[in-house]
Amino acid sequence: MIRHWRRALLSVGAAALAACAHAPAPVAPAALKVATLAFDDATRPARIAAAAAALEPARKRYFESLKAPGLAFGVVVGDQLVYFQGQGVREVASAAPVDDQTVFRIASMTKAFVSAAVLRLRDEGKLQLDDLAEKHLPELRGLVYPTEDSPRLTVRQLISHSGGLPEDNASADLRMPMSDAEMDALLARGLSFSTAPGTQFEYSNLGFALAGRLVTRVAGERVQDYVARTLLAPLGMAETRWDGAAVPEAHRAHGYGRKGSNMPAAGLAKYGADEAFHEEPLLADGAFAPIGGLFTSPRDYAKWIAFQLAAWPPRDGPDGGPVRRASLREAHQQQRFSGLSAGRSEGGELSARAAGYGFGWGVSQSCLLERVVAHSGGLPGYGSHVLLLPERGVGFFSMTNLTYTNGAKAIGELIESLEKQGLIPARPVRASAQLEAARGAVLALLARFDPQEAAVAFDHLYSVYESMEQLEQRLATLRARHGACRAGPLQPENALRGKGVLLCERGEIALAMTLTADAPPRIQSLALESALPPSPRMRALATRAAALFASWDDGAAAELFDQDSERAGGKEQMARAAREHGPCQQPEPLLGDGDTNATFRLACAHGDLDLALQLAPATGRAAHLALAASPDGPRCSR
Repeated sequence: MIRHWRRALLSVGAAALAACAHAPAPVAPAALKVATLAFDDATRPARIAAAAAALEPARKRYFESLKAPGLAFGVVVGDQLVYFQGQGVREVASAAPVDDQTVFRIASMTKAFVSAAVLRLRDEGKLQLDDLAEKHLPELRGLVYPTEDSPRLTVRQLISHSGGLPEDNASADLRMPMSDAEMDALLARGLSFSTAPGTQFEYSNLGFALAGRLVTRVAGERVQDYVARTLLAPLGMAETRWDGAAVPEAHRAHGYGRKGSNMPAAGLAKYGADEAFHEEPLLADGAFAPIGGLFTSPRDYAKWIAFQLAAWPPRDGPDGGPVRRASLREAHQQQRFSGLSAGRSEGGELSARAAGYGFGWGVSQSCLLERVVAHSGGLPGYGSHVLLLPERGVGFFSMTNLTYTNGAKAIGELIESLEKQGLIPARPVRASAQLEAARGAVLALLARFDPQEAAVAFDHLYSVYESMEQLEQRLATLRARHGACRAGPLQPENALRGKGVLLCERGEIALAMTLTADAPPRIQSLALESALPPSPRMRALATRAAALFASWDDGAAAELFDQDSERAGGKEQMARAAREHGPCQQPEPLLGDGDTNATFRLACAHGDLDLALQLAPATGRAAHLALAASPDGPRCSR
């Protein structure tokens, strides 16, 4: 039971999660921007399905390279299985094809069901995550911990791989059929720890076997029966089983290994395509079943993915699922950090990924994707992978009937393609009533300043940083510069922080504000910046700076910068930005007072840049120049 969730995230990282590390093909600057489909566009499911279908030839070649007898691949958007591709056979002897009712063993992807069962029991008040595991499993009371100051195992640690138990992939697979009596004997002999509980991440199948036993004790029925009764049945997952022998033969995917391979399948790669398959023994449903015992079909598993996706975003309304939405979101949050990777592609683009483990799910964030929830699985005869993008409302899965083989790479390639086509935008954050009201208060004060209204709108500590008199003067200056203003687009970051635009008679005003935690919330910080069309001189300076950015010239630089010190600093900034951001388009104005300062946006191959210029009126040259990654650009370019 190898650490599939982590290895598969790395393989996906080679395609989608670290797509920001790929050196892009040379493109004209105008091609750098891609139109993004709205998150709630009714055509999105069909367009995602069409995009998945368009990659079928490449995916077929990839599947063939895996040399697996059969493979299932699916895409879920919202609550729909919008795309399914079955390839190869579920059984070699009969050549029966894979379809959406073919039942595969999903191995470690089972862990998400076990952790959901634990969270359900927690929500019912029958246990706490920080309970000592021995409270529910008295046989653990005699454990000898690695140090005298080691804390004792908790429920939380068991389902987040942080209990100090060693990685046990080499032995866990073959313990699947273990009886309860055999597990009693194993625990009676004691356990060995690799680290003190709670100090680091280490993938432990035994930890989940213990979690399953704990569910059995607390629920008063076998964990298998509890999961089937409280999770599978309410979700309509009628084709999902713990016992492979109970799967109808007409639908069961027989599990295979390569000739001469051991279990687990060490060195499978050395066996060529002409080597015969052999059918792996079907591991029985035993005490270690919680580590990876479930069998399910693509049609059924899509319901599980839809249930997970439906937990996002937090919202009002009925919460009638078998596990609370908040608890599913908790499972998708990092509980234990596992590692950070960073590097650059040959083209110089930055790639970074932070990974951890939630409850039964691997969790990561990358340059490309803000939240990835994933897991893989592998047992003799089977391999699987699932990847959810909760902020984008989509999920992907693959299942095979060859030992430790899955389609994670194909999932990564599809995600990269969908992202490039703008088909999987992040779910927009809706503006709260509090933010709307705060913006309305700013507009009213901008039109006519009233001290009493300002005292209601702003936190009483605001005046420590800017007095009400200074605020009044600042708003008067903006009113004189821009004339009457009205509300424009508002982009909330959350319920109490956001930015937007005020549309005025003359230009625009960029607004950013943060509210307090008080009830009702009040404005604690307010930024207002002019966005007037830059003068011809400011435009000329920006154009000259962009030309130097593309190709430095000392003579041209002398005409741009007012001071030698600024010229030296500008050269260093531009060289660094050119290395990191690649070719850019011509600058487009963003902010400024029109005459003496302005900020321009440069759309570049590896993330947008903001170019800030300040004019020296005496010389008509740049008194100051600054380049910075756009706050609206990719995370790794900021």
